[in-house]
Amino acid sequence: MQVKQHLWSEGKGWLDPLSIADFKPNLVLAFGGVDALANDNVYGEIRKMYPDAEVVMASTAGEIHGEEVHDHTVSVSACRFDKTRLRVIDSDVNDCASSYDCGLSITEDLYAADLCHIMVLSDGISVNGDDLVRGINSQLPDHVVVTGGLAADAGRFTKTLVGANKNPQSNRIVAIGFYGDKLRITHGSHGGWDLFGPVRQVTKATDNVLYELDGENALSIYKRYLGPRASELPGSALLFPLCILGDDNQSQLVRTILSIDEEAGTLRFAGNIPEGAQVQFMMANFDRLIDGAARAAEQSQDQSPELVIMVSCVGRKIVLDQRIEEEVESVCQYFGAGAAYTGFYSNGEISPQLGSTQCSLHNQTMTITTYHEIE
Repeated sequence: MQVKQHLWSEGKGWLDPLSIADFKPNLVLAFGGVDALANDNVYGEIRKMYPDAEVVMASTAGEIHGEEVHDHTVSVSACRFDKTRLRVIDSDVNDCASSYDCGLSITEDLYAADLCHIMVLSDGISVNGDDLVRGINSQLPDHVVVTGGLAADAGRFTKTLVGANKNPQSNRIVAIGFYGDKLRITHGSHGGWDLFGPVRQVTKATDNVLYELDGENALSIYKRYLGPRASELPGSALLFPLCILGDDNQSQLVRTILSIDEEAGTLRFAGNIPEGAQVQFMMANFDRLIDGAARAAEQSQDQSPELVIMVSCVGRKIVLDQRIEEEVESVCQYFGAGAAYTGFYSNGEISPQLGSTQCSLHNQTMTITTYHEIE
């Protein structure tokens, strides 16, 4: 497996020249700012230089390129898999009756006996990520690893872009199937937020809208915990996500608050909130967030990857601010200089939970997928 990387910047173009020489990749991943990807010349230039590759693009809230985090750029990773067959599918969200059906169609379209991995890059606004992964999981064998993320738009939450082999568009989902027995894929996902306050039960919720905790209005409880930060809602909600506790009270799913409805007294999250679930509020701890990224790398248990894809959350980027590159550096330090690093800040991360084989939708986590072709 070989990887070559390039970076495009608004106003400057390609900061390192595109050159194919004898290198002929079969997959090009391009993660870029939503305005940068709207520039038709970007896809056209990538296609011109790599005419035979599958070109997959997704918009971001920040681009990971090596050990650095950029904004308003396009991070391009041209990958050549020598022993692995690839298949890319691109679908329109509106062609499915629901996000669940979109996920189900991905599995149906990509499945084959030698399928080993699916990477999913989805529109980050119009798709219910929980239902999408539930559809993917419904008929997928346990040995197939599914990772990926929801595209972003720098925290605007208005329009995201995804595409394969054409200029990216809104309302698209791209899935890449990897086939064969020569590709080693590992994954990790970790948050690093601190839990605070009592454990509460979700007594009323519909999909991703939370109405009541312990029979009390959820927004009232949330504002009480935020104190003076309540006046900064919904922006301050990125600093105080909600944790859904697993049955063992050890596994966790983190959910980001996207908006509040003062009149209805509700909170709308980036993923579903199941009725009956045990939940707890969380708060930011800068050092633990950075340590969480390192722990995600450790979970992968791969010491010699050739490609490392990081998908972290827009909320983490906002919280860490000028320290954002520290979480990326902690991952790079773990794997070392022998790997190529890429990825993006997302509206949601897709990865199995620790100890599980089925993918889940995460918020506020650093998720990592590593790739290594073996002899």
